[in-house]
Amino acid sequence: MTESRTARRALTAVIVPIAAAAASACPADDTEGPDPEVEETTISLDLPAIPEFDMPSPNPDGTHSVREIRLQGGEFLDTEIEVKGYVVWDYDCATAMRTPDMTDEDVEELVSEQPELCERPNFYLGKSADAEPEQGIWVVEVPREPRPDERRNLPASELAEWPDVPEYEVGDQIVVTGEWALTSPRGAASSEGLLVYEELEHVDD
Repeated sequence: MTESRTARRALTAVIVPIAAAAASACPADDTEGPDPEVEETTISLDLPAIPEFDMPSPNPDGTHSVREIRLQGGEFLDTEIEVKGYVVWDYDCATAMRTPDMTDEDVEELVSEQPELCERPNFYLGKSADAEPEQGIWVVEVPREPRPDERRNLPASELAEWPDVPEYEVGDQIVVTGEWALTSPRGAASSEGLLVYEELEHVDD
């Protein structure tokens, strides 16, 4: 029993120094890669100045521009505003319903027989006469003339209170008064906002 213990002690005395020497010979971290090749440089970059961005403000006459409403529309939600701009697109029922195989007579007959297929008049207001509709403001629920079936079936009192139908054409500069909202009473909706029509006036040249 004593000889066995003595042998183990002797073996330990030999192994420990060998293990220590091996450990000292190994690098501290085998996973480290080579040092990055980074060179200092004296080159200075001549970067352009950061442009200033001024948020648009209301027009001197108190109206708002299309650009102002598109950028800051959240501030005007559910409030009545006046927006000045140009009519850049106008909804036309016959054009919207026409298919390639339909003649003018076919379109006229369809609109006459199924007027309920037509959307309520709507248009886009742009910052300039040549602006794209996608860059403008959607004006919805614009009044229209009563349809023949409405003239036949609606009470005279209701027809007498029919809202005035505005006159405008693509290219006209106008001021539209309405409520800026995300949805309209008749179901139009836009996450970018829309203007629920109340009235308009033409801008004098």
